[in-house]
Amino acid sequence: MKELIYSKIKEYDPQLKDFEISYSNHALLLDDMIMSYKGRNKLAKNKNIKELTSKVLINLSIVKEKLIQCIKLVVVRKDNVSRIFFFNEDFSEIFFDFTSPTENNSESN
Repeated sequence: MKELIYSKIKEYDPQLKDFEISYSNHALLLDDMIMSYKGRNKLAKNKNIKELTSKVLINLSIVKEKLIQCIKLVVVRKDNVSRIFFFNEDFSEIFFDFTSPTENNSESN
């Protein structure tokens, strides 16, 4: 499974090299993820976080339109930066990704 995930990420972003991944084989309900990000968006006090959660919500809605019910997440770490990839259940397709904010870039208004 790990080889498939590495392969899909390299295919999705050929510029990404020498990275580590962490993932769970546990599928997450798309509706639960949408609810979670709606809550995160409401609670966001920082403009950058609000924009990011809005973009994630839009992407999750697009995925839902494809009649997808569950997704899996993979975290990619490289040079102290984390990217979160949203995969289908069998890890054969990446729907979208985003870079997780760090302390340095999340404190600006």
